[in-house]
Amino acid sequence: MTQIRKIVQSVLIFLLVAMGTTLYGQNNMLFSYECRNDIRGNTKAEVILKSPDNTTINLFKDTVSNYSFSEKKYFKSKGKYTLSISFKAEKYGKDSLNYDFELNGSEMVTDISVTFDYRERYLKQGDIFVKGEKVLNGFIQLSKYYDAPKSVSIELDKEYIGDEYFRGPFFKIKNNSRDTLYGEYLPGYFWGTLSYIRNDSILATRTGLIDYTFDNPPPLYPDSVKLATVGSFGLTKKLRPFNYRFEVMLADKWQSRGIGVYKERQCFDWWAGTKVYYKLKYDFKVDE
Repeated sequence: MTQIRKIVQSVLIFLLVAMGTTLYGQNNMLFSYECRNDIRGNTKAEVILKSPDNTTINLFKDTVSNYSFSEKKYFKSKGKYTLSISFKAEKYGKDSLNYDFELNGSEMVTDISVTFDYRERYLKQGDIFVKGEKVLNGFIQLSKYYDAPKSVSIELDKEYIGDEYFRGPFFKIKNNSRDTLYGEYLPGYFWGTLSYIRNDSILATRTGLIDYTFDNPPPLYPDSVKLATVGSFGLTKKLRPFNYRFEVMLADKWQSRGIGVYKERQCFDWWAGTKVYYKLKYDFKVDE
């Protein structure tokens, strides 16, 4: 009995390690930092990531104005993470902020963007906003990406040919889930990207043009179908023979592209927001 118990314990430990390894490898962090040109003089910033087990990782500590990287090793467990950010500009002041976010372990990509600028603060006077004094601004935008639910399907639409203003390729998204789905840019439109694939590698990606002035139709309701295109206007009437991948973002609630004020201080405004998207991916081949 003791021997059996040891074997069971060994199997359980192996499974836990395997689960941890899966989480370790699947969530890719994209990190970017930018200090814009309207901030004159020397600056210094520090961005620290604190994990659920209280481990701290230094993501950025420097005086450069641009920095970015991609790494899969930082998100080892699910739970609450904290970004601790400090910024100092010798001519304008300094401040710091903690920003919390949650990971559930099924994220494919977590994108963290930290940006600073110096511009006028807008003040509300009656029904209008007027420019006030200039202040430092810190922007924290965090986007979490997940695989789209299996209940959402997509296929190439070979019947709809478009016109001189809206070109192909066109795709049909069918929502077999119970959730209403929204587009990334406008609630009722699903504008994605088209990549050229060779030997499972992406050679190039076309994003198309994005136009926010479209009249917005309803979102994608359950048991409904919507067209999806490359950008707002598509790319071409006919794709040349090749292997392609179309990717489009969905969300189960409407999220604007911008972020709101998180903390407003005397000479420093912090803006922050977390977005959640589902990535719907479709690989297809054009033979002729």
